[in-house]
Formats: sequence, structure tokens, C-alpha cells
Amino acid sequence: MKLKLDTKKIYLAMAEKGLTATEIAKRSGISQQSVSSALNGNRIGRVKVVPAICQALELSAKDIVIIED
Repeated sequence: MKLKLDTKKIYLAMAEKGLTATEIAKRSGISQQSVSSALNGNRIGRVKVVPAICQALELSAKDIVIIED
């Protein structure tokens, strides 16, 4: 089982709220590099990244995480 982010939904929510990856990082206290890496589809990385993105964009993990077999 592999987890990945639905970056289309994330980027849409970022645009609607006028947020950048840097602003999400600042709001959540994680590094901008971690947020950018996750958004570029490289890897989700640390456990804190998904909740941080969810909190900043007011989304649930169900909205942005895709589970692949």
C-alpha cells in the first residue's frame, strides 16, 4: 500500500485561499522544503506534513490522501 497526495486538490485549495507552500510551512511550523517535497509528489515525508497541510487549508486527510495498492 502506498500513500500519495492529491496535489490537484491541494493546489486548488491553495489558490482559493491565496496560500503558497511557504505560507503553509510558516503556519504549521514545518519546513518549506518538506511541504514543497510533498506537493511535488516526491514523497509525503514526515508524519507531520499531511496534518499541517490539512490544517492550513482546512481540509481533512480524506480529501487529499490517495491510497494505492
